Amino acid sequence: MIGPLAAVHVDWTGSVKTGPVHALYFFKKRQYIRWDIEKEALWPDYPADIADGWPGLLDHFPGVDLCGAIHVPGWQNKIWFFFQGQDKAVGWDVATNRVDDTPTPVQTLLPCAASTGGPFAPIYVDRGDSQTVYVFRGDEYTRFTVADGSLPQKCDDGYPRKIGQGWTGGLTVAPLCGVSVNWPNRSSALKNNKLYFFLGDLYTRWDIGTHSNNYRLDIPAGWVGWPQFE
Repeated sequence: MIGPLAAVHVDWTGSVKTGPVHALYFFKKRQYIRWDIEKEALWPDYPADIADGWPGLLDHFPGVDLCGAIHVPGWQNKIWFFFQGQDKAVGWDVATNRVDDTPTPVQTLLPCAASTGGPFAPIYVDRGDSQTVYVFRGDEYTRFTVADGSLPQKCDDGYPRKIGQGWTGGLTVAPLCGVSVNWPNRSSALKNNKLYFFLGDLYTRWDIGTHSNNYRLDIPAGWVGWPQFE
């Protein structure tokens, strides 16, 4: 399996971090890659060790793999990292570019049954006029509407739902991870706000505006230059 276990698009605006303001990251085991969303290519010198690029992140749960990551600017402007089988998430402060000292209960961030126990896939989607966080697990998914910059108290009414009913033609079971990207340098004639679900060696691209599946491909066919993680 060459696909990632966690993925996140980060807006580093206002951070002490140098480099491109927008960055796309994929994580697997002990390594990660950075994808250049302007050139649509793997950043040079990747994969790299998570311990080097994100010091202290993996120290909270040694030997445990990530199962997801989201950056919701209104949720304390942190990147929230989730670990397989753990009931706490680790925050990474975007402004200071450093890991939080104390993990946060997952139920504080995503109060639902899907985020309890086994691995789940959290995905943040910014539609421009609205923001949503989805949690996928098994054959169900839960939705949270991001409002007023505050953490949610509960999932949206009517959830959880079956994945196959809400994502017709694209998914029937939970992806390993997913990430949304608004590509800045593609033709303005096209809708370039996309959502990507990764399923082992394959990925599915979803158009956010029309909420419709575009296609399913092998990862190296759609992400040219995709590396082998150790």
